[in-house]
Amino acid sequence: MSSGNWEVRIPVTVLTGVLGAGKTTLLRYILEKPHGYRVAVIQNEFSEEMGMEAPLFTDANGDTIKDVYELPNGCLCCSAKDGLIGMLDVLLEHKNRFDYVLVEATGIADPEAVCEVFWVDEGLGSRVYLDGVLSLVDAYNMSSYLGKRKASHGYPEEGAKSTSLGLEAEAIKQVACADVLILNKVDLVAEADRARAAAMLREINPTARLLESRFAEVPLGEILGLQAFDKDRLAASVLGLPVLEEREEGGHGHAHSHSDGHCNDCEAGKLLGAHGIESVLLQGEAGALYDPNKVRSWLAEVLWEGTAGFVYRCKGLFRGPPEDEEDPPEQTTIVSHALQGVGKIFEIEQAGKATVERSKMLFIGRGLQRDVLAAGLKACLASD
Repeated sequence: MSSGNWEVRIPVTVLTGVLGAGKTTLLRYILEKPHGYRVAVIQNEFSEEMGMEAPLFTDANGDTIKDVYELPNGCLCCSAKDGLIGMLDVLLEHKNRFDYVLVEATGIADPEAVCEVFWVDEGLGSRVYLDGVLSLVDAYNMSSYLGKRKASHGYPEEGAKSTSLGLEAEAIKQVACADVLILNKVDLVAEADRARAAAMLREINPTARLLESRFAEVPLGEILGLQAFDKDRLAASVLGLPVLEEREEGGHGHAHSHSDGHCNDCEAGKLLGAHGIESVLLQGEAGALYDPNKVRSWLAEVLWEGTAGFVYRCKGLFRGPPEDEEDPPEQTTIVSHALQGVGKIFEIEQAGKATVERSKMLFIGRGLQRDVLAAGLKACLASD
């Protein structure tokens, strides 16, 4: 998915969240408020019977929204992924009627599968782009599907009551893959519980924008028109990550906070967060240069073969020669490269405006092996 030519393509926002988190409420809120967009909706309902929601949507003038397309089988993954492409193709036949697309996924949709659509289909990628992934989290019921933390680690308490129908893994992925997290229903929980929930979400996804809401009402400028996958926006989010301090033994320290005040399971640059989800931040040595071709091959091994654990999302900014550069090292211009990936799909682009003194790479996933990741990154150093 190239991040160029934003102005000639139609933005698509994917809305995720478990059942009852407030996705449909947010969808109505977006459609009813003035924001300057003509929005078309792809609604992915859990069953055909729920299609009666569609005529209830009205715009800021009170007119019924006509461009509501429904996928009847309740899941945007596997074969249903082709259904999403088909629906987008249908919409694009009438692109003079809209300039923005909202995709409401079910509570059981895998966000990786949804995002892959916009990378692997070149024909589609030339007409639309993924503007961002929004994930709603129900503050009141959050512990039932994200689990309660023990004081010493990030796994749920044994015997903790759950009403999530065993969908914890998908709920975690939705949080990990999000560009914006909306902690909804904060008015229904005590302040201490709200703060604890917000801290847990920041641990799972430290680069996502975190908003809090009642009735899913948030500033529309914070969730629409994000261009979250633009290389310059990506670079800015990576540069905002903390600088790791050197440790006496030559490794790297780390900077983060815990909702429970404990740090027993953290290694250097690694945070074991809620429900076993980890974020690993790698930082290059000052002045180190990395070969983008080597980085590409390394990421393919990490994401496709799972050599360092299960990666849900990765972002990074690194310094090195231009990709496929054939000039001698002394004649090479050093540039910045932005990388990003969701699931097994990733891309690396030259980030012309970004400057970085130390390369940084963030991995979010489960069972991540920091030592393996660090060794892999070191092997990508550019040859002298």
